[in-house]
Amino acid sequence: MMPSGLPPLLLLHTGLGSRFDHHLESFLKTVLERGRRSLEAGEPATGVSWSVVGLLEESGFFNAGRGAIPQEDGIVRRDVGTMDGRTLDYLGIPGITTLSCPTRILPHLFGRTRHVLLSGDAASRWIEAEGLSDLPLPPVFDAASLRTWSGERDLEGHGTVGAVVRDRSGHLAATTSTGGAGRMRAGRIGDSAIPGAGTYADDRLGAVSMTGLGETILRTVAGYRILSAVSESLDRPSAVRTIREILSEIGEGISGQTGDPLNGQIGGILLSVRHGPFVFHHPGVLLAGAWRSGERGIVVSDRWEPEQDPCLAFS
Repeated sequence: MMPSGLPPLLLLHTGLGSRFDHHLESFLKTVLERGRRSLEAGEPATGVSWSVVGLLEESGFFNAGRGAIPQEDGIVRRDVGTMDGRTLDYLGIPGITTLSCPTRILPHLFGRTRHVLLSGDAASRWIEAEGLSDLPLPPVFDAASLRTWSGERDLEGHGTVGAVVRDRSGHLAATTSTGGAGRMRAGRIGDSAIPGAGTYADDRLGAVSMTGLGETILRTVAGYRILSAVSESLDRPSAVRTIREILSEIGEGISGQTGDPLNGQIGGILLSVRHGPFVFHHPGVLLAGAWRSGERGIVVSDRWEPEQDPCLAFS
């Protein structure tokens, strides 16, 4: 059963390596303020997660929504994943091409299909047929789209955005949206739309939204792995040690396989039912923000330690 009496809470992130300046800080505080008002008005966690991630998508500041980067064939394919912790309903759509901000499709499809994952191509055509599209259908996928890129390190592709939310009823939700990573082959799918990898929510455990190299997160099912381990920890200090150990294991394991230490670069935001909110990353910086009802206000920073309560540490 979900513990009662826990206050509404909102965490968001804009990806590993996101730039930090006063303009962006002000924008994120505005987004968090919008989320705060929605939660205090009694809106459900799922809808609030869609609205705040939608604002991040619309801004064009990040590698998601209007700011998403193209794949090797010049086509921008956007991924979105969302989960309701009360019902365990999930919807993931990788590879959307006809909608600039994928969260716009969620109110039309979430909870109205039994499917968990939908093909981006099919979803993109459905979006166009329903008159929801703000982008034209892409050109036919041809042989030129299959060319192989060099084995050089990925180009910049930071800026996945996500949110985890607890509403006034104590229910949880998580939503993650991305344009992918640098140097993507056409048709590449990352972690954001995949349940348990980049996005997960369960009222009994908590909620998580991940960022970083999607291949690493997919291989290690990092989102659910970290959330489950934290939920089994005895207290917050042991939860912090658990997070550090898992990040270290993932980083060492992946870099050992690939020879590139950056391939272990992941981070995320997590709300544990037992131990509260966490912002974590290894290595690098993660731009994130937090608000919790009854605390000292809205917090935005790009430097975090798991020991710190993100709703208090920088206020």
